Amino acid sequence: MLYTDRAQRPKRTGTRYLKLPESLRSQPNITYLHGETVITCTHPLVTWAVLAPFLTQTEVIVLADAMLRAACRAVGSNGTELTKERLSDFLSNVGDFPGIDKCRAALAFLTTPTDSTMECRTLLAFLRHGLPYPIVHWQTRITNPEALVTSDLAYPDQLVVVEYDGDAHRQDKRQYRWDERKRQALRAQGHTVIVAFADDVLTERGRLALARKVAQALGMELPGKPLPPYRALMEDDRRAHDRNRQRRCRARRRGGSGATGTTQA
Repeated sequence: MLYTDRAQRPKRTGTRYLKLPESLRSQPNITYLHGETVITCTHPLVTWAVLAPFLTQTEVIVLADAMLRAACRAVGSNGTELTKERLSDFLSNVGDFPGIDKCRAALAFLTTPTDSTMECRTLLAFLRHGLPYPIVHWQTRITNPEALVTSDLAYPDQLVVVEYDGDAHRQDKRQYRWDERKRQALRAQGHTVIVAFADDVLTERGRLALARKVAQALGMELPGKPLPPYRALMEDDRRAHDRNRQRRCRARRRGGSGATGTTQA
Protein backbone atom coordinates (compact mmCIF):
# COMPACT_ATOMS: atom_id res chain seq x y z
CA MET A 1 0.00 0.00 0.00
CA LEU A 2 1.24 3.51 -0.84
CA TYR A 3 1.23 6.47 1.52
CA THR A 4 2.18 10.14 1.31
CA ASP A 5 2.17 11.12 4.99
CA ARG A 6 3.77 8.66 7.41
CA ALA A 7 1.91 10.17 10.36
CA GLN A 8 -1.44 9.35 8.74
CA ARG A 9 -0.44 5.94 7.48
CA PRO A 10 -2.81 3.16 8.62
CA LYS A 11 -1.36 0.25 10.54
CA ARG A 12 -2.46 -3.06 9.12
CA THR A 13 -0.76 -6.31 9.94
CA GLY A 14 0.64 -8.23 7.00
CA THR A 15 0.74 -5.11 4.83
CA ARG A 16 3.84 -3.50 3.37
CA TYR A 17 3.79 0.26 2.99
CA LEU A 18 5.74 2.20 0.37
CA LYS A 19 6.10 5.95 0.28
CA LEU A 20 4.81 7.46 -2.95
CA PRO A 21 7.58 9.70 -4.35
CA GLU A 22 6.70 13.38 -4.51
CA SER A 23 7.21 13.47 -8.28
CA LEU A 24 4.51 10.84 -8.86
CA ARG A 25 1.76 12.35 -6.72
CA SER A 26 0.34 14.56 -9.45
CA GLN A 27 -0.48 11.58 -11.67
CA PRO A 28 -4.23 10.83 -11.77
CA ASN A 29 -5.53 7.69 -10.10
CA ILE A 30 -7.96 5.23 -11.65
CA THR A 31 -11.27 4.40 -9.98
CA TYR A 32 -13.42 1.31 -10.47
CA LEU A 33 -16.92 0.65 -9.15
CA HIS A 34 -17.37 -2.84 -7.70
CA GLY A 35 -20.99 -3.10 -6.65
CA GLU A 36 -21.37 -0.07 -4.38
CA THR A 37 -17.68 0.06 -3.49
CA VAL A 38 -15.37 2.53 -5.19
CA ILE A 39 -11.86 1.11 -5.63
CA THR A 40 -9.05 3.57 -6.22
CA CYS A 41 -5.85 2.35 -7.90
CA THR A 42 -2.69 4.02 -9.05
CA HIS A 43 -2.22 4.45 -12.78
CA PRO A 44 -0.20 1.55 -14.28
CA LEU A 45 2.63 3.96 -15.14
CA VAL A 46 2.84 5.04 -11.50
CA THR A 47 2.74 1.42 -10.32
CA TRP A 48 5.57 0.61 -12.75
CA ALA A 49 7.61 3.53 -11.45
CA VAL A 50 7.02 2.69 -7.78
CA LEU A 51 8.02 -0.97 -8.26
CA ALA A 52 11.13 -0.23 -10.35
CA PRO A 53 13.59 0.08 -7.39
CA PHE A 54 12.54 -3.36 -6.14
CA LEU A 55 12.78 -5.16 -9.51
CA THR A 56 15.71 -6.25 -11.63
CA GLN A 57 16.29 -4.45 -14.91
CA THR A 58 14.93 -7.51 -16.70
CA GLU A 59 11.69 -7.49 -14.70
CA VAL A 60 11.22 -3.74 -15.21
CA ILE A 61 11.30 -4.46 -18.95
CA VAL A 62 8.97 -7.46 -18.61
CA LEU A 63 6.45 -5.37 -16.66
CA ALA A 64 6.55 -2.57 -19.24
CA ASP A 65 6.06 -5.10 -22.04
CA ALA A 66 3.05 -6.52 -20.18
CA MET A 67 1.50 -3.06 -19.86
CA LEU A 68 1.81 -2.52 -23.61
CA ARG A 69 0.27 -5.88 -24.49
CA ALA A 70 -2.92 -5.55 -26.54
CA ALA A 71 -5.18 -7.02 -23.84
CA CYS A 72 -3.93 -4.53 -21.24
CA ARG A 73 -3.67 -1.29 -23.18
CA ALA A 74 -6.98 0.38 -22.35
CA VAL A 75 -6.60 2.21 -19.06
CA GLY A 76 -9.20 4.22 -17.18
CA SER A 77 -12.78 5.10 -17.95
CA ASN A 78 -11.83 6.91 -21.16
CA GLY A 79 -10.03 3.84 -22.52
CA THR A 80 -6.75 5.69 -23.07
CA GLU A 81 -4.21 3.32 -24.57
CA LEU A 82 -0.75 2.77 -23.20
CA THR A 83 1.93 2.98 -25.86
CA LYS A 84 5.71 3.19 -25.89
CA GLU A 85 5.34 6.88 -26.71
CA ARG A 86 3.20 7.41 -23.61
CA LEU A 87 5.81 5.67 -21.48
CA SER A 88 8.51 7.87 -22.96
CA ASP A 89 6.45 11.05 -22.42
CA PHE A 90 5.71 10.00 -18.84
CA LEU A 91 9.42 9.59 -18.05
CA SER A 92 10.29 12.86 -19.77
CA ASN A 93 7.71 14.92 -17.89
CA VAL A 94 7.73 13.34 -14.45
CA GLY A 95 10.30 14.39 -11.89
CA ASP A 96 13.04 12.17 -10.53
CA PHE A 97 12.14 9.04 -8.57
CA PRO A 98 14.05 5.95 -7.37
CA GLY A 99 14.39 3.52 -10.27
CA ILE A 100 13.89 6.06 -13.07
CA ASP A 101 17.13 4.95 -14.75
CA LYS A 102 15.80 1.39 -15.00
CA CYS A 103 12.55 2.66 -16.50
CA ARG A 104 14.38 4.78 -19.06
CA ALA A 105 16.64 1.87 -19.99
CA ALA A 106 13.56 -0.31 -20.58
CA LEU A 107 12.40 1.80 -23.53
CA ALA A 108 15.06 0.33 -25.84
CA PHE A 109 13.48 -3.11 -25.45
CA LEU A 110 9.87 -2.19 -26.23
CA THR A 111 9.94 -2.35 -30.03
CA THR A 112 6.95 -4.70 -30.32
CA PRO A 113 5.03 -6.10 -27.31
CA THR A 114 5.26 -9.87 -26.97
CA ASP A 115 2.32 -12.18 -26.26
CA SER A 116 3.39 -13.14 -22.73
CA THR A 117 5.87 -12.41 -19.98
CA MET A 118 7.70 -15.66 -20.75
CA GLU A 119 8.06 -14.76 -24.42
CA CYS A 120 9.49 -11.44 -23.31
CA ARG A 121 11.98 -13.18 -21.01
CA THR A 122 12.94 -15.48 -23.88
CA LEU A 123 13.67 -12.49 -26.10
CA LEU A 124 15.70 -10.82 -23.33
CA ALA A 125 17.75 -14.00 -22.87
CA PHE A 126 18.81 -13.71 -26.52
CA LEU A 127 19.74 -10.05 -26.18
CA ARG A 128 21.58 -10.61 -22.90
CA HIS A 129 23.96 -13.04 -24.59
CA GLY A 130 24.59 -10.86 -27.63
CA LEU A 131 22.15 -12.17 -30.23
CA PRO A 132 20.49 -9.62 -32.52
CA TYR A 133 16.94 -8.46 -31.86
CA PRO A 134 14.53 -10.98 -33.43
CA ILE A 135 11.32 -10.09 -35.23
CA VAL A 136 8.36 -10.42 -32.86
CA HIS A 137 5.12 -11.94 -34.24
CA TRP A 138 6.74 -12.82 -37.57
CA GLN A 139 4.20 -13.90 -40.18
CA THR A 140 4.72 -16.23 -43.12
CA ARG A 141 2.61 -18.48 -45.29
CA ILE A 142 2.79 -22.25 -45.08
CA THR A 143 1.51 -24.60 -47.76
CA ASN A 144 0.54 -27.74 -45.86
CA PRO A 145 -1.87 -26.82 -44.37
CA GLU A 146 -2.41 -23.64 -46.39
CA ALA A 147 -2.37 -20.80 -43.86
CA LEU A 148 -0.78 -17.53 -42.81
CA VAL A 149 0.94 -18.30 -39.52
CA THR A 150 2.53 -16.20 -36.79
CA SER A 151 5.66 -17.21 -34.91
CA ASP A 152 6.68 -15.80 -31.52
CA LEU A 153 10.24 -14.80 -32.46
CA ALA A 154 12.11 -15.20 -35.73
CA TYR A 155 15.23 -14.45 -37.72
CA PRO A 156 13.70 -14.77 -41.21
CA ASP A 157 16.90 -14.19 -43.20
CA GLN A 158 18.48 -17.19 -41.46
CA LEU A 159 15.22 -19.23 -41.54
CA VAL A 160 15.23 -19.56 -37.74
CA VAL A 161 12.00 -19.55 -35.71
CA VAL A 162 11.76 -19.66 -31.91
CA GLU A 163 8.52 -20.40 -30.07
CA TYR A 164 7.81 -20.45 -26.35
CA ASP A 165 5.58 -23.28 -25.15
CA GLY A 166 3.83 -22.78 -21.82
CA ASP A 167 1.62 -25.29 -20.02
CA ALA A 168 -1.47 -23.90 -21.74
CA HIS A 169 -0.16 -25.13 -25.09
CA ARG A 170 -0.18 -28.72 -23.84
CA GLN A 171 -3.48 -28.50 -21.95
CA ASP A 172 -5.40 -27.28 -24.99
CA LYS A 173 -5.34 -30.27 -27.35
CA ARG A 174 -6.53 -28.28 -30.34
CA GLN A 175 -3.85 -25.63 -29.80
CA TYR A 176 -1.20 -28.34 -29.32
CA ARG A 177 -2.10 -30.06 -32.60
CA TRP A 178 -2.13 -26.79 -34.51
CA ASP A 179 1.25 -25.72 -33.11
CA GLU A 180 2.77 -29.05 -34.14
CA ARG A 181 1.31 -28.90 -37.65
CA LYS A 182 2.58 -25.35 -38.06
CA ARG A 183 6.08 -26.30 -36.92
CA GLN A 184 6.17 -29.37 -39.13
CA ALA A 185 5.20 -27.20 -42.10
CA LEU A 186 7.86 -24.60 -41.28
CA ARG A 187 10.53 -27.29 -40.98
CA ALA A 188 9.40 -28.81 -44.29
CA GLN A 189 9.92 -25.39 -45.87
CA GLY A 190 13.50 -25.24 -44.62
CA HIS A 191 13.13 -23.41 -41.30
CA THR A 192 14.87 -24.37 -38.10
CA VAL A 193 12.21 -24.29 -35.36
CA ILE A 194 13.42 -24.09 -31.76
CA VAL A 195 10.90 -24.57 -28.96
CA ALA A 196 11.65 -23.03 -25.56
CA PHE A 197 10.14 -24.12 -22.25
CA ALA A 198 10.05 -22.61 -18.76
CA ASP A 199 13.27 -24.37 -17.72
CA ASP A 200 15.05 -22.72 -20.65
CA VAL A 201 14.02 -19.26 -19.52
CA LEU A 202 13.85 -19.20 -15.72
CA THR A 203 17.39 -20.34 -14.92
CA GLU A 204 20.71 -18.77 -15.86
CA ARG A 205 22.00 -22.10 -17.17
CA GLY A 206 18.86 -22.63 -19.24
CA ARG A 207 19.02 -19.14 -20.77
CA LEU A 208 22.66 -19.61 -21.76
CA ALA A 209 21.97 -23.03 -23.30
CA LEU A 210 18.99 -21.66 -25.24
CA ALA A 211 21.00 -18.69 -26.54
CA ARG A 212 23.76 -21.05 -27.66
CA LYS A 213 21.24 -23.21 -29.50
CA VAL A 214 19.85 -20.18 -31.33
CA ALA A 215 23.34 -18.88 -32.13
CA GLN A 216 24.24 -22.26 -33.62
CA ALA A 217 21.10 -22.18 -35.77
CA LEU A 218 22.05 -18.68 -36.93
CA GLY A 219 25.53 -19.90 -37.83
CA MET A 220 27.32 -17.54 -35.45
CA GLU A 221 29.43 -17.63 -32.33
CA LEU A 222 27.59 -16.55 -29.20
CA PRO A 223 29.12 -13.18 -28.20
CA GLY A 224 28.20 -13.54 -24.53
CA LYS A 225 27.66 -9.80 -24.03
CA PRO A 226 24.76 -7.66 -25.23
CA LEU A 227 25.03 -5.44 -28.27
CA PRO A 228 25.52 -1.74 -27.32
CA PRO A 229 21.81 -0.75 -27.39
CA TYR A 230 21.02 -3.51 -24.88
CA ARG A 231 23.93 -3.19 -22.44
CA ALA A 232 21.47 -2.31 -19.65
CA LEU A 233 20.87 -6.05 -19.30
CA MET A 234 24.36 -6.35 -17.82
CA GLU A 235 23.22 -4.31 -14.82
CA ASP A 236 21.50 -7.30 -13.22
CA ASP A 237 24.73 -9.30 -13.42
CA ARG A 238 26.70 -6.45 -11.88
CA ARG A 239 24.26 -6.13 -9.02
CA ALA A 240 24.29 -9.88 -8.41
CA HIS A 241 28.10 -9.83 -8.42
CA ASP A 242 28.12 -6.97 -5.89
CA ARG A 243 25.67 -8.80 -3.61
CA ASN A 244 27.77 -11.96 -3.70
CA ARG A 245 30.91 -9.98 -2.93
CA GLN A 246 29.22 -8.31 0.04
CA ARG A 247 28.09 -11.71 1.34
CA ARG A 248 31.65 -13.03 1.11
CA CYS A 249 32.98 -9.97 2.93
CA ARG A 250 30.43 -10.39 5.73
CA ALA A 251 31.27 -14.09 5.98
CA ARG A 252 34.98 -13.29 6.24
CA ARG A 253 34.33 -10.70 8.94
CA ARG A 254 32.25 -13.17 10.92
CA GLY A 255 34.95 -15.80 10.54
CA GLY A 256 37.66 -13.33 11.54
CA SER A 257 35.83 -12.16 14.65
CA GLY A 258 35.31 -15.76 15.68
CA ALA A 259 39.00 -16.54 15.20
CA THR A 260 40.15 -13.66 17.44
CA GLY A 261 38.16 -15.03 20.34
CA THR A 262 39.83 -18.47 20.30
CA THR A 263 42.69 -19.45 22.60
CA GLN A 264 45.14 -22.29 22.54
CA ALA A 265 45.83 -24.54 25.51
